[in-house]
Amino acid sequence: MQAVSNAYKQEMKKQLRDHSYMRVTIGLINQEAQASASVPDPEKYTYYSNLSWPLNNYKVEELYDSCDQDYTAVDGSMYFLPRDPSDVVLNQGIVSENLFGMIEVHFPIPYDIKGLTVEFGKAYPVDFSIISDNSSVEITGNQNGHFVTEEIFYGATFLRFVPAQMVNGQSRFRIHQITMGIGIYFDNQKILSATKKERISPIMEDLPSIDFSITIDNKNRAYDIENEESTVNFLENGQEISVIYGQELDNGNVEWIPGTTVYLREWSADDEEMSFTATDRFDGMDGTYRRGKYAPDGITLYELALDVFQDAGIDSRTYWLDNYLKDVKVYNPMPVVTHKEALQLIANAGRCILYQDRNGNIFMKSSFIPDMKASSENETYFSRAASILEKTTKSTYATVEKNHTDASSGQFFLPRDGGTYFDVGYVSENVADDSGAFAENPVVTIHLEARYKCFGLTLEFGKNYPVEMVLRSYLDAVLLEEYFVTSLSEVTVISHEFPEFDQLQMEFLKGAPHDRVNLKQVTFGDSTDYELSYGEELTKTPKGTQLSKVRELQVTRTIYSSGIEKRQLVKETVPAGETRHTFYLNTASHGYEVEVTNDEVVKIIDSTAYYVTVEISGETETEVIINGYEYHTTQAVVTRQLNATGTVEQWENPLISGADHAADLAEWIGDYLRADREYDLTYRGEPRIDANDITFLENKYVSDLLLRIYEHTLKFNGALSGTIKARRDMSNVAATKNRLAAQRLF
Repeated sequence: MQAVSNAYKQEMKKQLRDHSYMRVTIGLINQEAQASASVPDPEKYTYYSNLSWPLNNYKVEELYDSCDQDYTAVDGSMYFLPRDPSDVVLNQGIVSENLFGMIEVHFPIPYDIKGLTVEFGKAYPVDFSIISDNSSVEITGNQNGHFVTEEIFYGATFLRFVPAQMVNGQSRFRIHQITMGIGIYFDNQKILSATKKERISPIMEDLPSIDFSITIDNKNRAYDIENEESTVNFLENGQEISVIYGQELDNGNVEWIPGTTVYLREWSADDEEMSFTATDRFDGMDGTYRRGKYAPDGITLYELALDVFQDAGIDSRTYWLDNYLKDVKVYNPMPVVTHKEALQLIANAGRCILYQDRNGNIFMKSSFIPDMKASSENETYFSRAASILEKTTKSTYATVEKNHTDASSGQFFLPRDGGTYFDVGYVSENVADDSGAFAENPVVTIHLEARYKCFGLTLEFGKNYPVEMVLRSYLDAVLLEEYFVTSLSEVTVISHEFPEFDQLQMEFLKGAPHDRVNLKQVTFGDSTDYELSYGEELTKTPKGTQLSKVRELQVTRTIYSSGIEKRQLVKETVPAGETRHTFYLNTASHGYEVEVTNDEVVKIIDSTAYYVTVEISGETETEVIINGYEYHTTQAVVTRQLNATGTVEQWENPLISGADHAADLAEWIGDYLRADREYDLTYRGEPRIDANDITFLENKYVSDLLLRIYEHTLKFNGALSGTIKARRDMSNVAATKNRLAAQRLF
């Protein structure tokens, strides 16, 4: 689920929301820069200027006359300029007050703007400059009112246009429309309808998909495919389409969040409308992967995924792999499949989800509740920091800290001779001084097997609880956030949206005077802060479906062994002059040898389980024979009992060979199958929801009912609406939902 402000969350909970917005770009346009741009100093421009519409995709359709040189036409195409500013109704764009006056556009923060598209109109500049924070571009000999530059303006907080020579001589400077990039874009005034449909299987049963369609108003025939001057003619299959959503807040500002990045598939137009369809990056990843090899010592899923991406020619800057995949080894060769199917198999074997994020990057991310371990290098001899994650009853020893020991029967004396101690959770070695300061701050660290996302944390202390602490979240050893807590109690509930982390460090900055830190229990909070509730989000009663129960899950593992009989694998005649040739095999093989029927020298230069590449010297036709061994495979099954009755579900991933690996997969998939209830939901629409998100669903029979969304459809027609397909989620436990409910930040 996308991160948003609390003001946004409050706005989306309102019974009557303020305006919703949408911008769709085809090409390369900085949408955030476009949405936040403004023109300051209105006194520098004529009273009939419009300083916002040129930045918001409004075209100048008709013109007022003026006293500029060679500007006013007498053919009836122009209108007299009203004397009273209140009578100005025609959009004239930005018009400088003075002849050759400059026009300046400002941004609230620095942006990298890759190209500009500017409509100057009939009175365009011939020579002019574009000045920004870090660059200055001089243009000479411009011959068109439609101006495009591919110059990149890095770190721009302003763009200043300064004319030197106008095509019509002595003239004011005008900008009818400006786009921060190269392409075309549509917003509320043009968009009739748009639909984004995302689907992700939580167990990678099939490939993820994003389908996007949009219909825009074409009554002015601006996008006539037969019009050679129409901007639609720059469209090409595969061209990037960027979508952002905006929501007006109570203060009048609009909060923009990324919508999706997809790639143009087809388009069509008539006299009324123009329609576009687009899809995700996976749609084009249909090349064949043949580089599978048997790895006797194993290969990590991380290394295997890297090889698939490299073979597919995917830029390494556009994908991300979970470091957890470095801990999972496979031995079997990847079968001959498409690149996207290979990634799907890797994701499933690694208990990950494969998806494209909203910026068009591909992610393979762990999708299970990770194992967690707690430790500390500052704990007393009877402390056991690891137990703070265990849901066990903790004891308390009578020790000499201030106001700690009492006469109740709930405390125990420490054994004099050591031995086995009761479970007390974490107790720091260091004791606070008079002011609560420590000579060395106690630190407890929680390490997670894989990344994790949570909304909230509950800490249970002893009766003398500390005063101040800081929580540091890390991912791949990189510090993500420091969150300070200065109001602690015996049971401290921290209502905070933590970023995804794989390490959480708790440092206690100030304790109770003359007391140790005693931390008995740490409970991670909700996996989500979003709830689909009646009368707020839901617009129809949810439709629930009881799926067929699965009695037993059988995960097949495939064991490879070397072949014992050498045989002819392939025989083929290589044409004369072909010095390099690749032979493709249908069955995984190894131990290749090559022979020829003439005097040519042939050697193997590359091979996998499914191909052999040879190099041939000479110029004659050559019959080449590849001999080798076919791998022998056997299969075994790891089972997991899910229900007393039902069907038997079989699952096979050709990468899985080990029993422990198969058992992990059976647990992961089994949790999904055991949650055998699906829901179809119709709701008001929420742009921050992604497929595979977790959400609460209001239900009078089951409190804290969690759903995992596997399909999300978001529609826009000036307002938002949506549908959701989800499955009950049994892998997450919302242990602190009730505690957090009163304090949750919406």
